[in-house]
Amino acid sequence: MAYTTPKAQRPGPQTDATPPAKPVASFRYGNVSAAIFANHAKTQDGRTFDVFNVSLRRSYKRADGTWAHVETLRQDDLLPASYALLQCYEYLSAADKALEGQQD
Repeated sequence: MAYTTPKAQRPGPQTDATPPAKPVASFRYGNVSAAIFANHAKTQDGRTFDVFNVSLRRSYKRADGTWAHVETLRQDDLLPASYALLQCYEYLSAADKALEGQQD
């Protein structure tokens, strides 16, 4: 079963003082989660649009009981990762269709 949460944080260290971006959507299967992030882009003529990126990570518990995250997967993580990525694809496809309907 998939768990969606808007509270997932982008994996990896943050090197600047800005807070981490919040995902547009997040899908979790077991210890694997995929999160969709929107980045704002601007064309040379001044039009703005969103570019979406997907982050995939695996959660695990360290020996001291704290949670950690890595971007590498084990064999048993591949099927849950594919489900999470499929959910991301369906979410973004539905968003594209909704935008196309607004432009008509």
